[in-house]
This record gives sequence, structure tokens and C-alpha cells, in this order.
Amino acid sequence: MQNNPNVIIDMRNKLLDDFVPTTKEEWIAQVVKDLKGKDFEDTLVNQTLDRFRIQPFYTIEDLPADTVLSEFHHRLNLKPSVPGIAPRVWSNVVRIAHIDEKAGNEILLESLQNGADAIVLELDGNEDLSVLLKGIQPAYINLFLEPTDDPIPVFSKFKDWLSAESHDFSDINGGIIWDGAVQNLTKRRDRKNISQTCKTLLSMGKELSSFRTLTLQCSHYHNSGSSIVQELAFSLSYFIDLVEELSAEGISPREIFGNLILQTAVGSDYFLEMTKIKVLRILIQNLASLYQVEQSPEDIFIYVQTSFWTKSGVDVQTNLLRNTTEAMSAILGGCNALEVLRHDVVSKEMGEFSLRMSRNVSNILKEESYLDQVLDPVAGSYFMESLIAEIFENAKEKLLEIEQIGGWWQAADQNIIQNEVKSVREKQQQMVLEGSLIKVGVNKYLSDIIEDLQLEDPIANESESQLKFNRQSFLKEVLNQEKL
Repeated sequence: MQNNPNVIIDMRNKLLDDFVPTTKEEWIAQVVKDLKGKDFEDTLVNQTLDRFRIQPFYTIEDLPADTVLSEFHHRLNLKPSVPGIAPRVWSNVVRIAHIDEKAGNEILLESLQNGADAIVLELDGNEDLSVLLKGIQPAYINLFLEPTDDPIPVFSKFKDWLSAESHDFSDINGGIIWDGAVQNLTKRRDRKNISQTCKTLLSMGKELSSFRTLTLQCSHYHNSGSSIVQELAFSLSYFIDLVEELSAEGISPREIFGNLILQTAVGSDYFLEMTKIKVLRILIQNLASLYQVEQSPEDIFIYVQTSFWTKSGVDVQTNLLRNTTEAMSAILGGCNALEVLRHDVVSKEMGEFSLRMSRNVSNILKEESYLDQVLDPVAGSYFMESLIAEIFENAKEKLLEIEQIGGWWQAADQNIIQNEVKSVREKQQQMVLEGSLIKVGVNKYLSDIIEDLQLEDPIANESESQLKFNRQSFLKEVLNQEKL
């Protein structure tokens, strides 16, 4: 009998039949009883910046009736072609910016020999790439270029270097990190100029079949203090305008979607940020379908940074913890490339220790936490599925709201986008000041830090009310420093 698997299965089924199903209402009733008079909503239900209500627990009853989310389960990256490679694959990106070419080359080589397998270069077009990229074999890594201004001369010089070094264009992976919307918001670039630049980049990139030349930098909104729905809706709204403009120039939507990098940043709201990445993939796939472009979820490339917005300039060491949880959100959410910012990124100097630590976060999560061994561990979670559906619907509603205004450019020209992001940013800052939003090292466990800063007036000689006032003033100064 023990050797008969059918009997074992039957016994298990009978055991399960002994348990009476419990509805969510019954669970809530039991929780209310255990609370002994405390209000369920006030005690256990949280509300996000986008006014989502986060329940203390979720059941199958919380899943949307018409959900198709199962179509996106376990579809985060292409199946590795090399035997023995773990199913979950992402690139570990190291950044080089504003540094001497020779020194930058040394950092790149050391990073690639010690765990990194992708690089992003901030370039203005005047760099000597033969020095900066000496000894680099781009066929074996992802290589991203982030122009500080005009991307065309930067890309042109990169292609010249590839030719001079006899690299096969078809072997080059990576892309151009440059977004016209960000250029307009920060430098007020002309709309026609931006669309022509994108058209030129697409044309220049045709020889590099695996190198993507368009980027949607959702991270700009996040790092300016936006909510998740704002970040998704504002980014997609600009992209719709861009697709329409490029289509009018004779460029097919298939070419546009096939050359796209989605760049976002993940903050410290662990599950929300994880969900954001998943919703971004779903939104782009749905948008591609509207343009009759068949694009599988695995073909969508998402480049994720840890958040600049969450990094403290006061207690820098706490940023190590923030980077780790943010990197976990990025991986579990489905990033294809992960850039962990230096924990001392708010300082101008690039320290060797912080560079090593930022590189090692991704390696530790892979080699010691084994996050690469399971393709999509959060797939099917009642909580995640419910949250994905809610964020998706709210992002669509916000997107339609922008379209009714006339699209992204109209909203930006009328400062609607800027004002809405500013409003949410100020709300978050106020929550930190009031203490309703905990930020360790800024408004929690701050006493030692204030003493180390040696403020002009000794805190020990002040009354409690004066101390509270000075602490508020101090926090305001910190928040202003952290604002982009």
C-alpha cells in the first residue's frame, strides 16, 4: 500500500476535505474580534500615495474576475541559450561617469573581472574611446551609452570605435539611454528636434541588430518624487506621442517597439515597486498590440536602477540596506538589467568601497540568495495579482486623462505634469517632516547624527520645543538637498 502512489494521493485529498473553506468575510470577522474594539481599517489597512488600500491579507476572492495575468507569469527574460545557465537572467551594470578615460578603463576592467557583466557610460562625445574601452570585449557584455547632451555624435563615435577595433556590429548588445521627454523637462528641447533625433538614432542603429536606440526613462519621474501611477502614465503618454510622430515619418511601430529600452528606478516600497515593473511590462505589451505589433513579454527589455530619490545624504550607510531591498524588488519584478547606485551617490567623489559594494549587491542576490534559480517566484500571489490589476487600471485611467488634455506635450507645455509631480513630492517631504513616513537616518534614529554634525547651538542646552524646531529645520534642509 505504501508503494502505491495513487493511494497516497487519495489520502491527501481526503485530508483536505476535512477542512471547511473559509471566506474572506469570515477571516475579517475573526480579525475584528481579535482586535478587541480597534477599528479594522484604521489599524490594519494602509493607503499608498496613489490611494490604493493595502489589505493585511489577500485571498482568491481578491483576484479580478477577468484577469489575464497568467499570460505574463514566468515571462521575464528569454530562455538562456547556454546549457547550465540559471533560468532567471539579468545583467549586473556598473556605471562610469565624469572620470579620466584611463582611470575609467581601470575601473571597467576590474569590475568586469569581478562580477559585473554590463557597463553604462555617461559620455559627452569628447571622450577617447580607444583609451576608455581598451581591452573591453563588447560582444560578451551589455554596453549602454548615456549621452549627457546630443546622442548622435556620441553614437557616431561609438560606431567608429567598433569599426576601428574590428568588432562585429551584430554582436553588440545594449543601447542608448536617452529620452526626449527628459530632455524637454530639463533642457526645454524642441519637439521636432527630439523626434528627428530619435529618427536618426533608429537609422544609425540598423547595422547593430541587438543594440537598442530608443529609451523611455520612467526613472526621471520617480527620482523627481512622483507616485507609481504618475510615473507609468506620464512615461507611456510621451511614448504614444513619439510613436505617432515617428510613424508619420514612415517608421513602423514594429521597429520602434523592437528598439525600445524601458528604464525605471525602484524605491523602498518593496512590493509596490516590484509590482510597478510587472505593470510596466504589461502596459507596453498591451500598447504594442494596439499598434498591431506582436511582442512577447520576454522581448521587452527593462533596465532598472536603484532609487536616487530614496538615498540619504545624512546617514549614508543606511543606503546599503535600501540598495539591497530595492535590488530585490527589481529582480523579482522582472528587470533585465540592474544598476545598483553607489550608496554614497549623493556625494560627488567616487569611492572604491562604494563601487565594489554596489557591484556586489547583485552578485550576492544571485550567488548567495539564489534569486536566479526561480524564474518568477511571485507569480500567482493573491496580493501581487490584485495589486498589479489595480495599478494597471489606475495607470490606464491616468493615461486617458492625459490624452484628453491633448497628450504628453500639451500637458507638459501647460506645466500639468510638473505641477502634479511637485504636489506628490511635497506631500512625501511633509510626511517625512511629520514622521508619518519613516526614513531611517533622516527622521528616525537621528540623535547621533545631529550630534556628529556639530550644529551651532548645543542641543543639550535647548528645551524640548526648541529641539523639535531645530530638528524640523534640519530635516527641511536635508530634503531640499535630496530633491532633484
